[in-house]
Amino acid sequence: MKYIHHILLCVILILILTLSLTSCQKEFLDKKPNKALLVPTTLSDFQALLDNSNTMNYAPGMNIIASDDLDNTADGLDQVELPLEKNAFLWAADIYEGLPITPDWDTPYQQIFYANVVLNGLQDLEQTSSQAKQLKGSALFYRSFALYQLLQLFAKPYAPATAATDPGVPVPVTANVSNRPGRGTVAAAYRQLIADLQTAATLLPQVNGLPTRPTQASAYGLLARTYLTMQEYEQAANAANECLKLNDRLLDYNDLDASSGGSLPVGIMGSNPEILFYAFNLYSCYFLPSTVVEAELANSYTTNDLRKTLLIEQNGADRNFKGSYTGDLFSYGMFAGLATDELYLTRAEAFARTNRIADALKDLNLLRSRRYQSGTINPVTVTDPEQVLRLILTERRKELLTRGTRWTDLRRLNQDSRFAVTLKRDIDVTEYTLLPHSLRYLFPIPDNEINISGITQNPR
Repeated sequence: MKYIHHILLCVILILILTLSLTSCQKEFLDKKPNKALLVPTTLSDFQALLDNSNTMNYAPGMNIIASDDLDNTADGLDQVELPLEKNAFLWAADIYEGLPITPDWDTPYQQIFYANVVLNGLQDLEQTSSQAKQLKGSALFYRSFALYQLLQLFAKPYAPATAATDPGVPVPVTANVSNRPGRGTVAAAYRQLIADLQTAATLLPQVNGLPTRPTQASAYGLLARTYLTMQEYEQAANAANECLKLNDRLLDYNDLDASSGGSLPVGIMGSNPEILFYAFNLYSCYFLPSTVVEAELANSYTTNDLRKTLLIEQNGADRNFKGSYTGDLFSYGMFAGLATDELYLTRAEAFARTNRIADALKDLNLLRSRRYQSGTINPVTVTDPEQVLRLILTERRKELLTRGTRWTDLRRLNQDSRFAVTLKRDIDVTEYTLLPHSLRYLFPIPDNEINISGITQNPR
């Protein structure tokens, strides 16, 4: 019955988070003109606002559910508490079924709103202290992190040929809620994202006290992820370089004890030394015994691959994921932040795509040496660029399980026929299919947002 407890806890958390944040923002805005005490005005106020980790460090999860990382059964799907979980898993046309619980849209915009409150407040204070600069950098990072997540779910994949005309997502740059931007374009949204991260990287400290707070390495890490998403591989390599200059720590899984049971035995709430920025995601389906690692992916881990036992718990025929970098999946959910292992893989792929094969193999072999049993593998020495790229993408697939990156990778790689895949689910006697260029790689914008703002809906 333990998983039922966690399902209920998760659902309550989501309900409280969504409803309270919505009501709190409305109450704050309604009272703002005549309740000065409710308006943050000091640097400590701004720091406290950004330190609200339940909001500022939450990341969407529909991209995890809809990807091919995890699998489920008909009986298992009947146990999920929120319809959007089942519908996202099955790539349904109607995700929300009219319910107002839409955390993957609402929470990122809460993050953007709070970041803009801080940025507007700092502008009014006209302070140039190191703390003020750090807060500005943090607010820009949080706004960027939220915007990046929104683009992966609610805008078309970045395609260089069409980004200038593809609809993006609204990008508020002020806390004035009467200013309602339209969707703009994908290209414009990414320009804002990159500009904010470049500025943040000049303002953030190398150490910021808590893993939930961004650092200079966090900014470069997200910048590298963004450039990779845009298929700007030279820039991705450069940003990853800057990030890894600041933090290049990489766990050796040979030092971890897979027999300890439970989650990844590294530590909880961001104490894993690979973590560059801590973010989490909670959905009830993660805790169901029926939720397993997709079979082909699970079988790709060889017996000498330490991730086979550190990330996956074999329960008979079941293959339950347990290796969240939150350190405790049942208490803290899925890790959805930034970590150095991702940056090594990003840099390796960027090197491979820019014909720096020796550099790509150096990163690939370093990661593999920390993930396979010592003495059981030899360094990769192939020199064919496409073969090297495929090896890197294979390791990326296995390493970043449930991080939320797979959905973005699918959207990007599907633009290249060499790597395009068709996703399939077999539930009871029904087969569900997601084709490489399907419109269902875009989630629908919640109806209440369409009704209030008048922005165009995503075709589904």
